[in-house]
Amino acid sequence: MGLLAATAADEVVTTFPEALVNTALGMGTVFLVLILISFIIYLMKFIPDLLDRSSGKKEAAPAPKPAPRPVPVPKPAPKPAPVKADDTQLVAVITAAVSAAMEQEGTPVPAEGLVIRSIKKRY
Repeated sequence: MGLLAATAADEVVTTFPEALVNTALGMGTVFLVLILISFIIYLMKFIPDLLDRSSGKKEAAPAPKPAPRPVPVPKPAPKPAPVKADDTQLVAVITAAVSAAMEQEGTPVPAEGLVIRSIKKRY
């Protein structure tokens, strides 16, 4: 049990100035390392130039090729006038479907003047 018992001589009392010194040393170390890392990252942009010099191979700039002559673009053929499709059958089928659905719901369907303002998908 002698190992677990603490004596008054074993207590470590940390004073406020010592705590400030420890804090300053820790923060200073962190900032110095961050500055060192940013400096290393800055130097990385010079690495490709050093590698090019060390390889000793300087590629000669290729001679510019003459620009090709522009090829005349043919004019597009005029578009024929759009033909209006006869949608009367489609309108009749949609109107019949809407009136059948309204009758199923119990909504009275007018014989004339049925106007569809919007279509919403239910399912």
